[in-house]
Amino acid sequence: MTTSSREAKNDQMILGYWNIRGLVEPSRMILHYTKTPFINHTYALQDGPHYASEWLKVKQTFSLDFPNLPYLIDGDIKLTQSNVILRYLGRKFNMMGKTEKEVAMCELLIDQLFNLRTEFSKAAYGPVEGFEDAKQIFINGPLTDYLKMLEKFLGKYNKKWLISNDLTAADFQFYEHIDVCWLITNDSWKEYPNVLKYLKRFQEIPELKPYLQSQEYRSMAINAKFARFGAGVEKHQDKN
Repeated sequence: MTTSSREAKNDQMILGYWNIRGLVEPSRMILHYTKTPFINHTYALQDGPHYASEWLKVKQTFSLDFPNLPYLIDGDIKLTQSNVILRYLGRKFNMMGKTEKEVAMCELLIDQLFNLRTEFSKAAYGPVEGFEDAKQIFINGPLTDYLKMLEKFLGKYNKKWLISNDLTAADFQFYEHIDVCWLITNDSWKEYPNVLKYLKRFQEIPELKPYLQSQEYRSMAINAKFARFGAGVEKHQDKN
């Protein structure tokens, strides 16, 4: 297990996950954005059938009601499930919207984008033989459908961020799950200008930019080591 922390304190949060971006990265980014001191517990995936052995050795030691990765420990609050953790942090830092409609839209977008990540993972963790076919099916099917909807959504509401001019937890979900899709397509996305502008704007957030440009972030794999895509550091190179 690897541990890194910001301004270590006895009462700081603990975020536990594999040593990848994976499903927890939106929550990890929120903690960096809010400059929240936290312990970043990461667990290495091993080779062979016992790939989860490092995590399994300590799985039952945190008094989690439903032991799993990711987990978040914040004092006496102990949570698992990536979207539960993201929503908890959103509420804690007043980043779930200011009106009933904004809260509802934030909840909707978090789940909608998670569904996209699930489709991405089906391709990324697909069989060795047929991976390129699975990737193209994802790109030409679910991803294209989602990008068209998101492009329309961003143009319709024309806000700085997804639901308002203030960041919400949904924005962190959007950036992470759309960014990995952009990487797997390795395309220009010229037909989705609103999505591209959004990604670039997010990358320039002053409170978050140092983390996004850090070696810690840039050297992190997207997916587990046995994935067909994202098992190492992925870089984007436009086809055009």
